[in-house]
Amino acid sequence: MSASHPSMLARPDTLLGICQAIGEDLGINPTWVRAALACGVFFNLAATVAIYLGLGLVVAVSRWLFPAPSRPIADVVAVDADAAQAEPAAEPIDQGTHAPQPLPLAA
Repeated sequence: MSASHPSMLARPDTLLGICQAIGEDLGINPTWVRAALACGVFFNLAATVAIYLGLGLVVAVSRWLFPAPSRPIADVVAVDADAAQAEPAAEPIDQGTHAPQPLPLAA
């Protein structure tokens, strides 16, 4: 488990990460931000692109002026150690009687 998150620009599943960052900052699901921008495309493409890039500039400036506080390494190690010492399942699973059966092949 990595202690740091990759940059929004370096992630393969986002385009600049603007909607993700807005969602994190406002405490809402980024899908709602994406949906609002997608609806805006149907009304005025140029304005929606301008709004998207403007929000990107706001996010970049706010992340530069107010960076997220980093957690000390001791906290990260303590959290990982607590997860490793989690309680086992209350009832052990019997693997002998519930072995998976092979699937039949199609004709």
